[in-house]
Amino acid sequence: MVQMKRSILSVGLVALLLAGCGETGSDRGGGVPNDTDSKPKDPITLYMLQDVATISDEEFANFIAAPVKAKYPHITVELVRNTKSDAGLSEMITAGSFPDFMLMTMYQIKVHRDLGTAEDLTPYLQKAGIRLDRFDPSALQTSRVFGESENLYALPFSLNFLATFYNKDLFDRFGVPYPKAGMTWQDIITLGTRFARSENGVQYKALFTSSMGEIATQLTLPRVDPVTNKSLFLTDGWKKVAEVIQGIHSIPGNKGATLDDFLKTQTLPLVASYDARFAALEKLHGTPEQFNWDVTQFPSFPERPNTSFQSTGHFLGISRLSKHKEEVLQVIQLLTDDSIQTKITENGRFTALSSEAIKNKYGANMKSMKGKNIEAVFKSAFAPPYQPTTYDGLTNVPLNNAAKSIMDGTLDINTALRQAEEASNRAIEAEIQMKKNK
Repeated sequence: MVQMKRSILSVGLVALLLAGCGETGSDRGGGVPNDTDSKPKDPITLYMLQDVATISDEEFANFIAAPVKAKYPHITVELVRNTKSDAGLSEMITAGSFPDFMLMTMYQIKVHRDLGTAEDLTPYLQKAGIRLDRFDPSALQTSRVFGESENLYALPFSLNFLATFYNKDLFDRFGVPYPKAGMTWQDIITLGTRFARSENGVQYKALFTSSMGEIATQLTLPRVDPVTNKSLFLTDGWKKVAEVIQGIHSIPGNKGATLDDFLKTQTLPLVASYDARFAALEKLHGTPEQFNWDVTQFPSFPERPNTSFQSTGHFLGISRLSKHKEEVLQVIQLLTDDSIQTKITENGRFTALSSEAIKNKYGANMKSMKGKNIEAVFKSAFAPPYQPTTYDGLTNVPLNNAAKSIMDGTLDINTALRQAEEASNRAIEAEIQMKKNK
């Protein structure tokens, strides 16, 4: 039997959240009903599985364990981190110690559905009167698409979003106008080229951004045809994405640009990336490494203006193996209530709700966010999610190899994408044959 290691975190911060947890938001259909039964309830412990989705010990204590204990004194929530990927999930199932609910990424929704560890939330939500129209519609669509079913296996807890971060000190030093909302990828590449220079022995770079696969979600590009099980990299859409990658890395001196160039050496003026950068900038606030920065809208493709990547984030699901599903539902209902969603948004996690009032409170408790142009960031909508397949994971290595060849300039775009498609098809066919021979 595999002994599961449980990470038990202190909930001594309950007092910090008592006031916030007292709000119900019931006028929006998302409130947690008051418990009118005065009879003491038997104490129970619910185990939350952290599966790929990132959450710090501090966030867990503040935004999950403490508010649950404040609202439901008989419920203790403990955190279980899956550090062994799919093997870790199998070990927990075999040991009969699978947690009661999951905090997971969209990709893990499909994993848990296939494992049989994800419970369809539909009847539970209906019974509790939880209104789905409170949630960001793109996030719900992502949950359904990656669950590959009309069933709903997970509710969004927090979302990621995209922004263009820029070093105002560098822009001022080189006399370059600040980036603005509505820029295309070509616009921002052209802007970045104005920094490609070496001065006093220091090489300044241009732009850092996300991976080729992530940029492809802006155009809702599938990787594999769900009918033929053939990869789909030799398309006009993937070529457009490859042209963006090629354009960024062909800027003189920009090869090898990293986030450290932006945050530490401050030789990189532009970062088009996820909101996780806000947390890193908050840590710099008040230190000697602090610099003058701001944000604006994420760049887009001309045919998809005001559109960022597909909706991603962290999702909550009930374990089908749990013996405490009703209590888990109470916890999920609380964690998606207006009060907790406001708390996480004020402290740097973006709400999963559609409430503009809550969205507008993003970063309110972060010192580094004062005076930042955050409104421009939210001019972008999430792109519709692409349709995933069982074989998408087999395309990762071929796609990464293609991107590297394009960035290095060792292969032209058509050749790199053709090789990625051929390698993906070989891997998919091998997987299909292996399944047939079992």
